Amino acid sequence: GMDVVREHEIALTDYALRTLKDRFGDQLSIHGPTDLDARGGVLSLALEGVHAHDVSQVLDEHGVCVRAAHHCAKPLMRRLGVGATARASLYLYNDTDDIDALADALEATRRFFAV
Repeated sequence: GMDVVREHEIALTDYALRTLKDRFGDQLSIHGPTDLDARGGVLSLALEGVHAHDVSQVLDEHGVCVRAAHHCAKPLMRRLGVGATARASLYLYNDTDDIDALADALEATRRFFAV
């Protein structure tokens, strides 16, 4: 049922937030609430020193699909002080291997842009 789907989404989001924070610290901003009950499985990411479109392109080259844009939320982007973010969406069809692939691709992005 949908309760099990939501539990999976929360567990995966928790894993993603912990993994990305551990690997990238303050160099990667993940916008949104930290309370897992108050957020869905969407990660709006900003890698310091790299435009979201560049992040998206390098991730794509590593087989990781994200969307990079202002996500129809220009006023929010202005308030956050970013022009765009890369957005990864997590759901029932994802698992921790997908999060690890995202983290590895972000690391490749960081190396490519030497940040």
